[in-house]
Amino acid sequence: MSKTLPSLPAQAADMAMQMALRQIDFGAGRAVASPAVPAKAPEDRLALKRQDWLMEVQERQRALSPYASGLLTAENLSGEDFLHGFYAPGRPVLIKGAIGHWPALTRWTPDYLAKTVGDAMIEYQGGRSSAQDYELKKDKHRKRAPFRQFIALARKGGNDAYLTASNSAANGPALQPLEADLGPIDAYLTRAPGMLWIGGEGTFTPLHFDLTNNLLAQVTGSKRVILIPPSQTRRLAHRSHVFSDVRDVTDEARLKLHPQARDVLRYEVALSPGDLLFIPIGWWHQVRSESFSTMLTYTNFHWANVGHENYPAG
Repeated sequence: MSKTLPSLPAQAADMAMQMALRQIDFGAGRAVASPAVPAKAPEDRLALKRQDWLMEVQERQRALSPYASGLLTAENLSGEDFLHGFYAPGRPVLIKGAIGHWPALTRWTPDYLAKTVGDAMIEYQGGRSSAQDYELKKDKHRKRAPFRQFIALARKGGNDAYLTASNSAANGPALQPLEADLGPIDAYLTRAPGMLWIGGEGTFTPLHFDLTNNLLAQVTGSKRVILIPPSQTRRLAHRSHVFSDVRDVTDEARLKLHPQARDVLRYEVALSPGDLLFIPIGWWHQVRSESFSTMLTYTNFHWANVGHENYPAG
């Protein structure tokens, strides 16, 4: 069950947070043995059922209003309106054309990127097509190559060569020449740098949620994002930290394994160059590149961005 995007009238924490996001790799666990999980007591199971009930009731109530239940789009959204309408309530929003003036939108072709960064060594995620748990076990898929060689791999398309946010800490010096092509997003963010994603057509991040509020900034190419509200969690086979065993709610083979996810409430968003997408903590999302694509993730909002510190990983 997907929702359309109604429009919103146009006027309608710092670097430490970014480092925390990199260190936890979006919550991916290291290769350590997990302790046995004790069976939940009856009162715990009842509490979870009541929590699911409440979230379902709230979702049905929001559905009474297209404004309350839709994923809104905006233009020229002020920082104050963003805070009160979206950041504080934990509600996604697509902000159209917000970075359309950045030089990177016209410059960042594969040829330009390869020429600008050259043969500097970078880290990326490779060998992803050989395993389904490539997001959970990121360390196993860390590869190094000259940047020019990575771009050649990415241009071929597919999911096997992807420079992701989890590689940002290692790639800062090599990618620094690209910073001159970007600009600030002062209404919502501090001046800390974002985390870069570069990949070819077909790169895919499976269904998960993050432990920080995130702002996606689409620079070149296009991505399709599917967002699912936290109220749908019980339908998403959430057993592995921040990941869903469903992986892809558009994959019929996965839905046959997890039929409870067929009718999940979801929003589909096409990200184009210049767009921003705010994804609040706890919102499920999966992301697929529809072409060679560059994007940044920012977590350095002007307001508190907490949640990862005390997440009950289990």
